[in-house]
Amino acid sequence: MTPPTLTRSLSSQDRQGLLLSIEPLTPSSFSPFGTAISAPFSNTLNNVPAKIPEPLYSAHQPAAVFANQNSALKTSPISQFVDNYPVKQQQQQQQHYSSSADGDGGGATTRSKPQMSMFSCFPRNLSGVGIDTSRRNLAFKVSILERHPYTTQTFSPLGLSAADEESTVFLVIVAPSLSSPAAAKSSSSSSNPAGEGQDDQIQIQNPPDLSRLRAFVAKGDQAVTYAPGTWHAPMAVIGRRRVDFVVTQFVNGVADDDCQELLLGDNAVSVDLSTLNCDLDLDRVHQPPYDRKAKL
Repeated sequence: MTPPTLTRSLSSQDRQGLLLSIEPLTPSSFSPFGTAISAPFSNTLNNVPAKIPEPLYSAHQPAAVFANQNSALKTSPISQFVDNYPVKQQQQQQQHYSSSADGDGGGATTRSKPQMSMFSCFPRNLSGVGIDTSRRNLAFKVSILERHPYTTQTFSPLGLSAADEESTVFLVIVAPSLSSPAAAKSSSSSSNPAGEGQDDQIQIQNPPDLSRLRAFVAKGDQAVTYAPGTWHAPMAVIGRRRVDFVVTQFVNGVADDDCQELLLGDNAVSVDLSTLNCDLDLDRVHQPPYDRKAKL
């Protein structure tokens, strides 16, 4: 089913819309949206210390303890793993996030369970998916946001180190939620062939506040946890290498419970990539040759 499209909410005199600057991903800067998972100690600490040092981000990282016969320091929890799914009876699938999540019908009980997946993410600047070439400087176009209303979602990169910063990084693009609902258009053609080409007006509860979108750049020695309900763009790798992410979250198998997507439509938002240190291999930037029917 095609996600609903948010009606225009950004007011800008610039026809190209809002251009976001990237900022470093740190536990402090990302705390309103979840957890930026970073090493709690300096990378120069390579021998067991006589005394446990304070974590680098003491306001966001707990104190460590000795572990493994005093050959390691354990920091726990480094990030929260949250399951807020309600236990409910199966019912007809909700339409587009505007209904209550509480079940009221009979049938089998739907429960959540932990799930670990792997997302193999290819550089957007090489595939062209989501790349905005209309600007003077290379930019990434934010055309869709998603949220997981009941669960945290953690992305942990494999095989990428901080030293790869000049070749490959990933973008973490997030938005806070508004307390008031927002209008969106939902295509009726998929559920009602007779209504093909028509749009239904619906209300999105706690929609993203696009005026406060933020874009962070993360390196290979970082992971990220989105808090439940945090609006975020699908993972975007920028650079020269594919990145494999181990992704952990809870799911219950109900599509609208597990992931809710929202197209931004006429709300033009892009992320400026000109300040990245990595080699973008601009000669290979291109638009995808066909519609892969994937998230942009």
